[in-house]
Amino acid sequence: MSPAVPAGIAVGFLAALLQSCSYLVSARYVRLSGRPAWTLLPPSYLLMAPAAAAVVAATLPLAQGAVPWRAALAPAAWSVVFCLGANATMFQMLRSVDASLASPLLGLKVPMLAAFYTLALARPCTAAQWIAVGLVLAATAALAFAGRRLTRAGWGWLLATCAGFSLADWLIGETFAAVAPAFPSFGPRAIFSLGFIYLVSGAAAALAMPFCPRLPRAGWLRWAAPYAAVWFAAMAALYACFATCGIVLGNIVQNTRGLLSIALGWLVARAGRTDLEERVPPAVLARRVAAAALLLAAIALYALGAG
Repeated sequence: MSPAVPAGIAVGFLAALLQSCSYLVSARYVRLSGRPAWTLLPPSYLLMAPAAAAVVAATLPLAQGAVPWRAALAPAAWSVVFCLGANATMFQMLRSVDASLASPLLGLKVPMLAAFYTLALARPCTAAQWIAVGLVLAATAALAFAGRRLTRAGWGWLLATCAGFSLADWLIGETFAAVAPAFPSFGPRAIFSLGFIYLVSGAAAALAMPFCPRLPRAGWLRWAAPYAAVWFAAMAALYACFATCGIVLGNIVQNTRGLLSIALGWLVARAGRTDLEERVPPAVLARRVAAAALLLAAIALYALGAG
């Protein structure tokens, strides 16, 4: 094992923790601000743009050839479309679903990815991957009945969120492939792609700002800046994990966010913030932890079962 791998795994755990925190931050916005859920996105992604530009500038000297900007733009732009759409539906779901439950339920991406790769891309899954899909569905069913039930609308927002993130993940991979001629080494390729994708996100946010309800200066500091800081830090840690550990191991580590979100939710509820997280009995908490652990094992099986 390369000495960089343990450090990459540690950074991956940090990414999972920061993502879990970002769901709490966005839940706070959609439940307390009184504004439409999607309105957090344009100002937050606009605030991420300078950091993204700095990442691009820092990695450009590592290019070993001309960067194929035009070839990379299409998958990057479409990944932004689906990622922003998924975030918007995630925020809507967080109006009625606690972040500690919503985060592990995002494991439903696995069956969606399996169906997409099998039906749309004609890349059949292995037997181990189909077993993993079954385990994901079983774990999701257990989570859905561990505490507050999802409404029909909640299920709809969840499925839309998973579909959006699944397509965004695939298109991020396509962006990696598009810039590969300039960045043959995977590490610089991953970090450059992070900056490029979020630079495109910032441009999209700038175009959307005139159509977004005006956010007062205090709102930028209270709502947009915390979400932008936590989310971009999570993505920087995640892509650094990918750069050192690879996509497969990185995705497995990232999906510990389900267990971390449950732990954070318990701490938030224990602190009295029941406006953000419901207080659940120990038996329900144990069921959530067991289901999230099963979900993590299933995701690991799916990733490793690719052969």
